[in-house]
Amino acid sequence: MITDKIFFWVLPVMYGVFTAAFMTLARSDGGSASARKAAAAFGMGMLAIILDTQRSYFPSWFFTLAVPLHWLVLLYTADAFLVRHGEQVPRKPVAMLFGGGLAVNLAATFIVDSVAIRVPNASIVAIAIITLSLPGFFRHRTRRLDKVTAFVVAMCWLCYVVRFAFYFTLDQSQEYAETSQWSQYMMIFYFTTAVFALSLAFLLMMAITADLIARHYADATVDALTGVCNRRGFEVLTEKQAHKREFGAVLMVDLDHFKQINDAFGHGVGDGVLVATSQTLLNCCKGFGEVARFGGEEFVVLLRPADHDAVLQLAELLRTAIASTRLDPPHDVVHFTASIGVALIEADEAIDDAIRRADMALYRAKESGRDRVASARSAKSLPKRAAL
Repeated sequence: MITDKIFFWVLPVMYGVFTAAFMTLARSDGGSASARKAAAAFGMGMLAIILDTQRSYFPSWFFTLAVPLHWLVLLYTADAFLVRHGEQVPRKPVAMLFGGGLAVNLAATFIVDSVAIRVPNASIVAIAIITLSLPGFFRHRTRRLDKVTAFVVAMCWLCYVVRFAFYFTLDQSQEYAETSQWSQYMMIFYFTTAVFALSLAFLLMMAITADLIARHYADATVDALTGVCNRRGFEVLTEKQAHKREFGAVLMVDLDHFKQINDAFGHGVGDGVLVATSQTLLNCCKGFGEVARFGGEEFVVLLRPADHDAVLQLAELLRTAIASTRLDPPHDVVHFTASIGVALIEADEAIDDAIRRADMALYRAKESGRDRVASARSAKSLPKRAAL
């Protein structure tokens, strides 16, 4: 019947559309591993459904390939999510499951020809693969999208378990053997597969798109060399100050005689000094403030503490930490220091004005011999800038 043929082409067409969509995302995202795995998963899913439902187009034994392809679909779909967090489904147990399940599937097709073995075997391996992937999903539930994904995957696992129980409870072996495609079990299988495939496809698209946006945002706001905020990232931080007084002090940090390091050891070593300095600043300021690279060898630190003595102590800690920082051999002989200007952000003071005062303090630290901390004068004691 024409309606039969149309019905059994709906799911593979849907898989094909998603395959094309993820291939497009993979190309536009510079080859995202998540998008590539998703494209592979839905491509194999399309082939598995065609082999299982369009048996008249292929040799009779081809349908046996649908089951291992279905297992690979589950594996690659799980990996498409987990690779975003640097994980994947454990390969060794999956390989053992796949090898054992495939052997049983082939034996139950070509040796004993038993539906009562093939169908439960397919479900058992599928349930085991999803079980192996679940810990990875529940380890990474920091964002709402990840929580929703973990819930959907858990429901998918539950669906497989319920289908497995349903197959035995209603004794579907005989009905499946007589009319596999239109049996109750297969109707439930096709329907639930479509629901979960659609859900996971949209979640994957949302996740990949969110990752793409996050990467573009990072490219725009993070200094590529040091990994700290750049000027644009610093502007984002200062926007918070305009709405809420999150920061109480600002430090201007400038490496001493940085040009001499570049001239004596080369720009590669100079870049290493910048990276090491930024890492030292990040480690020392963790929980206390934010670090940004203003350009060249100059960094700015926004601190949350507003107590003058505490801020000066932290500035001294940063100065001594930078002075004791060393590069990896053979460049560990390179010694570098920094001068630091400190300014408390006064009530109703614009953060740009506080930075200007910290910069003036930094200039005094340089004039006083470098490798030292200087505190800025109060904003009230400084002459006001002429209006433009």
